[in-house]
Amino acid sequence: MTMHWEQQYRKAVTFSYDDGNEQDEKLLEIFNDYGMKATFHVNTGLDHDHGTWQYRDRLWVHRLNLRDCPSLYRGHEVAVHGSLHQNLTELSPEALEEELGGNLRAITEIFGTRPVGMSYPYGVYNDTVVEKLKELDLRYGRGVASSRSFAPQKALLRFQPPCHHDDAQLFSLAEQFLAMEPETPQIFYIWGHSYEFEGNRNWDRMKRLCEMLSGKADIFYGTNAEVLLGGGA
Repeated sequence: MTMHWEQQYRKAVTFSYDDGNEQDEKLLEIFNDYGMKATFHVNTGLDHDHGTWQYRDRLWVHRLNLRDCPSLYRGHEVAVHGSLHQNLTELSPEALEEELGGNLRAITEIFGTRPVGMSYPYGVYNDTVVEKLKELDLRYGRGVASSRSFAPQKALLRFQPPCHHDDAQLFSLAEQFLAMEPETPQIFYIWGHSYEFEGNRNWDRMKRLCEMLSGKADIFYGTNAEVLLGGGA
């Protein structure tokens, strides 16, 4: 039987990165070097040549050809983000099924594991979308509004993360989290897009954060599913 991390720890760290971009490879190297665990939310209907766009007029963003790299994310979690990265609140029931159900099935086929969660494209959702997640047996859905709170959230299909990696308070939040000696479980969840580090030329930001957080005996390092759903320790 898998032990829930809360039985041994009071603090957990997890990372969440969207879209399945080429820069995930470099980000994974950093996470693996520092012993961090992350969840990558991917768009299985887009590839290197489809869905390309320009970030801040300085970087052309390309997605990975996911079928060519089924082992890339080994040791981490791969989760739903929509087949084509569409605004889920604007889709018909049939299109919503294809966008989410199709994405779920493709991930299962490519990576051999059925996803249990997702992040919402553009951070938007409504009650209809949340009900679809329940129908697909997806157990968490992440938005993009910074809560700046480490407290566990009960409404996991409407989960809002503490912060984005470019948040001005990132390092002060990290210091606060490290100094805590909580009586109840606390979660530091950081999200973003790997291409942002390349476009903003600030890979050192993630390296500094991982160096701060890594190797702590009182912290559990897990994927989104392991941390949010209470398993994996």
